[in-house]
Amino acid sequence: MAIFSSMAVPIWILVTGFFGGVAVACLIILLRERKRGGAVASSGPNTSFAFSGNLKHTSLLDAIQFLEIGQREGVLHIYSGRRKGYLTFYKGQVVDGFYRNEIGREAIFQMLGLEEGDFYFEPKTITQPKLMTDSMMDIAFEWDARRGEG
Repeated sequence: MAIFSSMAVPIWILVTGFFGGVAVACLIILLRERKRGGAVASSGPNTSFAFSGNLKHTSLLDAIQFLEIGQREGVLHIYSGRRKGYLTFYKGQVVDGFYRNEIGREAIFQMLGLEEGDFYFEPKTITQPKLMTDSMMDIAFEWDARRGEG
């Protein structure tokens, strides 16, 4: 019995030291993130979500619908070769778009036609006014009708 009680103290000290070290490491990481201006904890919208893909594997319309369903807020960047466009989302709705000197609906029509390229969703708080009033569903139907005519 004397052997067991003499070994219990060092194990207890090791366990306490380990968890104390983990707590200190977490505190250091937390303080470093705050110093760099990184997101630690916020009461605003969830900005920890990142989403990216390739247009050969996921259509832009599917990516947009995914962000709409999740009611995400941020900017979807679209890259096709040297060209870049973006769609701004506010509470899951597309409120702005830009591609090849076009804005709004016309920019979205051009981006929906892209077959190659990459996209990346950047979560961020949006403060700009809503520049588009049409739903993405209406835009998609019109794009499909135009595509069928041409």
